[in-house]
Amino acid sequence: MRVLLIALQQTTDGPASPEEQRHWTEMGAPMRLARLEEDHALALACAMRDGGRLAPMLLCQKNSRLHRRAAALNLPILTAGGPMDFMRLWLWQRKHKHLLVQTFGESGMPLGRRVLIMRPPASTLLSHAFLLRAPRPEVCFGKGMLAAHKILCGSSYVRDRIAKASGITEGETAWRGPKNRALPLPGDTLTLAAPGMSIEGFEPAPEWPAEPAEDQRFVFCMGDALTPRSGAHIVIRAMAAIWQRRDLPAWEVRAAGGGPRFQEVLDEAESLGVQSRLCLLNEQSLPHLLRTCHAWIAPGSAPDELPETLGAGLAAQTPVICGQSALHEQRLAVAPDAACMFEENNPQSLAECMINVMTDAAQRRRIVEAGNALRPGLSHESFALATCTRHEGWCSQLGWLEKSGQPQDPQQ
Repeated sequence: MRVLLIALQQTTDGPASPEEQRHWTEMGAPMRLARLEEDHALALACAMRDGGRLAPMLLCQKNSRLHRRAAALNLPILTAGGPMDFMRLWLWQRKHKHLLVQTFGESGMPLGRRVLIMRPPASTLLSHAFLLRAPRPEVCFGKGMLAAHKILCGSSYVRDRIAKASGITEGETAWRGPKNRALPLPGDTLTLAAPGMSIEGFEPAPEWPAEPAEDQRFVFCMGDALTPRSGAHIVIRAMAAIWQRRDLPAWEVRAAGGGPRFQEVLDEAESLGVQSRLCLLNEQSLPHLLRTCHAWIAPGSAPDELPETLGAGLAAQTPVICGQSALHEQRLAVAPDAACMFEENNPQSLAECMINVMTDAAQRRRIVEAGNALRPGLSHESFALATCTRHEGWCSQLGWLEKSGQPQDPQQ
């Protein structure tokens, strides 16, 4: 069974530049979103190739970073951007009786719809994926969105935004896409598919000793600290609530991540007198940071938060403290005890959690043990395997794929 993966992102190598970080507030961090979509497209292509049931063809921009990465992995590639590229796509798709088209992000939607239209009726399943952020409302109600048979949503926030803007409802939705391109595919059009993260390099974080050395500090860490709605100001106010406590071990907070709020966060720490307990580290390797971390804090309330902002602590098997945002509750639904949760945007509640985690070794162990249930599902590979299973299910329902995963027609 052939699958065309359309990922037209144009990303750059390395961490975000200072110029890119300055635009995160007003532009919504488009480069970070593009990198996340690129990583998931690549992981899905690798899983399909190695799994043997679905045969991928990755369509990406010529000479893009994704093009280079896919070529290094020996993945089958078609390119976009050249004068003959569309002809090559047209010739390739003609060879396949049935085709599943999976796009990633807004950029791939028009081409996905174009492939759907160029093929015979009832031969193509079009699926879009929006893993972190919903498209703009005008895009949600556009032709590209309405042409999709299935839409993978990274969170309930993304699903609800798309549903509100497009009019797509739960259950059977009347077909509003191109004529004669509907498919008898049951179930909701909008489907939840949690995004993954890179877990390469993560090792178990050190445990806080029962009898720490005199100069040893209990280290709290957090990521993505300087972006809008990161929760950094909540952490600083919680620090101010506990910094004069004499019954606690020595402690500090290390905040990693770039963004436009460096001076704002530093000024607030200085005004509350806790700047000596706060380290602002800019962009850092999270696996490296967590090797000296005793507890991980995810205080943010952004509905489009990166998976690693919460998941890094789980990957490193360290106690996690997080706010009770809808996104965190959704990501922890399988194991709600995998984090010590505090009332969202409440510094006093966060301070209580920090004190409890610092002073209660049994609670730290319980949190880490509960996180074992979530750890296998954190990676890009787990997202890819779940998506392959979902794709196979759709194709089986349409009669394009037997339950064994083998095509019914050898020429497909």
